[in-house]
Amino acid sequence: MKTLFLMLLPLLLGATTLESVIDKALASHISLEVIQERINAEDYTISATRSFYNPEISFGVNDIQFDDPLDRSREPMQTASVNIKQKIPSFGKRDAKTDRSRARKNQIVLTLEAAKVKLVEAIKVTAYHIWEVNQELNITQEYIAVTKQNIELHTAYSATRDNSHMGMMSAELTLSQLKIKKSRYTSKRKALFAKLEYLAGESVDDLEIVLDVTAPKPYGYYAERLGNNLSYSVTSSEVMVAQREVQVKDSEGDVDPYVQVGYYYREDFKDYVNVSFGMALPIYGSESDNTESARKSALSKSAASQDFMLKLQGELGGRYAALEDAYAIAKILTDESMPQLEHMFELTNASVKNGQDLFVYIDLLKQKLSLDEQLIEATTQQHTTEAALDALIGETK
Repeated sequence: MKTLFLMLLPLLLGATTLESVIDKALASHISLEVIQERINAEDYTISATRSFYNPEISFGVNDIQFDDPLDRSREPMQTASVNIKQKIPSFGKRDAKTDRSRARKNQIVLTLEAAKVKLVEAIKVTAYHIWEVNQELNITQEYIAVTKQNIELHTAYSATRDNSHMGMMSAELTLSQLKIKKSRYTSKRKALFAKLEYLAGESVDDLEIVLDVTAPKPYGYYAERLGNNLSYSVTSSEVMVAQREVQVKDSEGDVDPYVQVGYYYREDFKDYVNVSFGMALPIYGSESDNTESARKSALSKSAASQDFMLKLQGELGGRYAALEDAYAIAKILTDESMPQLEHMFELTNASVKNGQDLFVYIDLLKQKLSLDEQLIEATTQQHTTEAALDALIGETK
């Protein structure tokens, strides 16, 4: 029962989890809806590529006599006509345009997925910095309380010690610096929550998050999945779109025949129907030039895609090095520096309570606060770097 209560406690208190923020943002963030509407629009474009050209209709009156324009019975050449012309797409032209539109839709779909990855990364990084600020606020408040307490304890002994004035001044200055630091962290926390609310697309008053120092995943884990990078997938899809554009331009060299049917009405003579066929003559070579231009563009995008992968590999190496550095710093602080300083801090704190060594205590207080801040910073750095690495391999969880 106790375990169940602890599991339900965050829900009862109304705290928002990082997972719920991410799920909400992925479901309804306005920036994602914008891209989704572009995908919906592309569906209509695909449908349009399957349609024939619109038919052309024309009306005509033939052989109008100037001396009597309204007399339409003088000779058989005098006609009133209606003509319908239909151009017929050459074989494969509609398929080429459909394939291009489908490639464009796939590119937009991948753009949407890449935007989701970026959104999740931004939410994670913001949430981790909120944890960092919360931790900084907590330890700052603790040090404010400890400093006030020891100033009060030391006041009783100030008349009996020659160096008490120096210790008291140092303590008071430290207390002022801690209060200023607390004020800055409070303001920064408000700004971070405002950013998180935008990213989540909803109001977030509190955030339940716990960060621990954990051994990072091996480099190979990220290297093997680097091909899943969504931004790289977008560049690959751009290559596919360009290749489909080459097919479209190449098909434009194929002539589109047309058929035209006309009905001719005569006043005092028999009516008749006229049927004609025709096609364009691509004799100037512009279609070939357009095809070659599209082909060069496709080659350029292919080279850009390969270059992007090389850039990702370099970015992976740099970020993983930062991850190892943050983890190494955190381990040194937790395993070596912090335990030693904690022991010295406890001994000096006992002396202060006996009216001694306030000056030494304040110096150790500053050192311990600095180490605490470095540990918080290293922990945050590890998790924000891991969030960036997850984004590199296309993960949204």
